[in-house]
Amino acid sequence: MKTREIAYGGLSIALLAICSWISIPFTIPFTLQTLAMFLICLVFGGKKGTIYVFVYIIAGAIGLPVFSGFRGGIGALMNLTGGYILGFLWSSLFLWLTEKYWINNSKLFILCSVIGLCLCYSFGTYWFLNVSLQNQNILSVRSVLSVCVFPFIIPDLIKIILAYSIGRRLRSHLP
Repeated sequence: MKTREIAYGGLSIALLAICSWISIPFTIPFTLQTLAMFLICLVFGGKKGTIYVFVYIIAGAIGLPVFSGFRGGIGALMNLTGGYILGFLWSSLFLWLTEKYWINNSKLFILCSVIGLCLCYSFGTYWFLNVSLQNQNILSVRSVLSVCVFPFIIPDLIKIILAYSIGRRLRSHLP
């Protein structure tokens, strides 16, 4: 890996961390992590974006306070909402797999990002339900969706559009 790629990786992880710290309190806080994740995948490509997201998750798992609320550690990933953080990896993997289709097409980037977001929501919701059941809490899928997904749809769609708008400008300035 070249020095430039390592520097971009460090900046990407820092961006993800900073965007996770910017939050609006809610049952599950609104953060800018999804904006950062989609931006990173657009600017650096699906492969590098996925690697940078993976390293971000590992950094949080080993205890660096990179997740929302300045949390870190394996406990932050194993809690109710940890699946949504792990879902970022599914989103970035999907963008990597579909990159050849969206690389020069804004509509396809947005479509693939929305599908990636649905993968993140699906994985996170499954995780939330599974952890709830292990803690003897019986929740309906509908109740989890009403707290963990529905309030985030519009803001996350806006973040995808912002990621595209910012990312295409940044991408044109990178070698």
